[in-house]
Amino acid sequence: MKKTVSTLLLLGSMFLVPAATKTGPLISADADEFDAGTIKKGTVSSAKHMFKIKNTGDSVLVIREARPG
Repeated sequence: MKKTVSTLLLLGSMFLVPAATKTGPLISADADEFDAGTIKKGTVSSAKHMFKIKNTGDSVLVIREARPG
């Protein structure tokens, strides 16, 4: 009986360990926000900023939509 339980535990752990090490896609950015300062109404002005985005996970990251917040 002990041998059967040990074998089942060993087989079960073989399936759990690989699943626990996978992270999937994971997005990271160099900054969380950007402050454009004060822009007066009616003035011709633009505020631009480029965020550096990186996939630090172990599978493909797909960005389907981006919206200003």
